[in-house]
Amino acid sequence: VQKGLSQVEMKNKEAAYQAWLGYYKSQKMIARDTTRLVELANEFSRSMGLDIPPSIPKNVLGKMGLKNVPGLRTK
Repeated sequence: VQKGLSQVEMKNKEAAYQAWLGYYKSQKMIARDTTRLVELANEFSRSMGLDIPPSIPKNVLGKMGLKNVPGLRTK
């Protein structure tokens, strides 16, 4: 699995991270605690072999309702 993940382009990993956050943010039972949601998203990014979670544009974070949540990196 790790060998396969190492072949995936960074832009695809970034897109997967952002999509993961967007999907789970829309799930009301999960998204109540945004700090925990971001912790889980960052675990997901580590599972893809990333040491540092991808950054997301500020305007996208604003639309997701995740502005200024600890653990998120912005562009």
